[in-house]
Amino acid sequence: MTRGAPLSATVFAVLGALILVAAGILALLGSFAYLAAASVGMFFVAAALIAWIVQPTIARASAVLALAGIALLVFGLVATPFFYAGWGLIAGAVVLALGRRRAEADPGS
Repeated sequence: MTRGAPLSATVFAVLGALILVAAGILALLGSFAYLAAASVGMFFVAAALIAWIVQPTIARASAVLALAGIALLVFGLVATPFFYAGWGLIAGAVVLALGRRRAEADPGS
C-alpha cells in the first residue's frame, strides 16, 4: 500500500510550480528577474521533496533548515549578511539533528 504525499509537500510543490511558471514568463519577457524567481521556485520544489521523503518532524525541520542555509550561503556569496545567516541556519540544523540522535540513543531522558 502506498502512502499519499503530506499536505506540506503538496503545498510546497504547487507553490514551486507556480513560481517556476512565473519565472518562465519573466524569461520570455526578457527580464533577468527570472533568475531570482527560478531559484525561489526550485527552493520550494526541494522543500517539497524533503517534506515528502523525511518522516519525523524534527528530522524534517533539520533538513529544511539545512536546505535554507545552503541556499543562503550560495546567495550570500554576493550579499555578505546572507552568507552569515546561512552558516547560522546550517548550525541550527546540525544542533537539531544531533539532539534528535541523542534523544533516540537515550530514550529514558
